[in-house]
Amino acid sequence: FHRLTALPESFGQLLNLQMLQITDGPLSMLPESFGQLLALQSLNLRYNELGTLPESFGQLRALQSLGISSNTLSMLPESFGMLRALQSLDVSRNKLSTLPESFGQLRILQSLELNFNQLSTLPESFGQLRVLQSLELERNQLSTLPDSFGQLQALLSLELSHNELGTLPENFGHLQALSSLRLNRNKLSTLPESFSELWALQLLELNNNELSTLPES
Repeated sequence: FHRLTALPESFGQLLNLQMLQITDGPLSMLPESFGQLLALQSLNLRYNELGTLPESFGQLRALQSLGISSNTLSMLPESFGMLRALQSLDVSRNKLSTLPESFGQLRILQSLELNFNQLSTLPESFGQLRVLQSLELERNQLSTLPDSFGQLQALLSLELSHNELGTLPENFGHLQALSSLRLNRNKLSTLPESFSELWALQLLELNNNELSTLPES
């Protein structure tokens, strides 16, 4: 627990800082100098009141792990895609309605938690997250997935329950490493023909949809 509402501009002078944790408090703003923390590898800002991130945030090129869940973020800066070292990202329980197009540049991201936001779409660049293994999108407002979604061929676990999905992309069956898939409580009336190509699937939840038939194959 802490009582900080902001960090001073001089905070960016901590040039050797590698790990930072400021959780459970009223922090609502980061200084523009925050992007100068070029050695920072792990950042935990969960349970604060951050509504925005500074545009300089994308300069944190060494950042590997970012936990910023349970804040009030409504958007991420366009520079976010410059966090090329990022492997684990938890931005669940915020107010995100969109992701920047640059999001697909997070090429070595392996774990992504976006559950409990207000996302209605994902950027087309999302399919560029080629090494992503775990993706949580539960309790958003997604009505469609981008056509590029089938390119996430390293994906092992996918959580999409409690959304507004009426269909899945035709290439959904290309997710051939997928072993766990939760699609319950959507509006699915059909599944793509390629669905039967999910040969690695071990767990599948489809309850509370509008399905009357399954693909023949």
